[in-house]
Amino acid sequence: MTYTQPQIDSDFNIIPGEDIEIRARKMAAAGQKQVAEDIARLKAMGEPIHYMLGHKLVREEANGQKFEIEIQEDGSEKIIGEIL
Repeated sequence: MTYTQPQIDSDFNIIPGEDIEIRARKMAAAGQKQVAEDIARLKAMGEPIHYMLGHKLVREEANGQKFEIEIQEDGSEKIIGEIL
């Protein structure tokens, strides 16, 4: 799988000398936008996404099914159970 360089809209441009809080909000918004785009792309490709839900590691399939998983020492995933 290859990743393309993130494309940041002009709304997120950093202006020299701007307030650091404004810059931080722009950077956070750009990051959230990119994550949403990456998740949508992975789901469109039929790939699962992984994330933490509290203290649980979750694998969410492209069809929306969610499983709590553990990563084994050999790198394989062990399904603990489905999250409803």
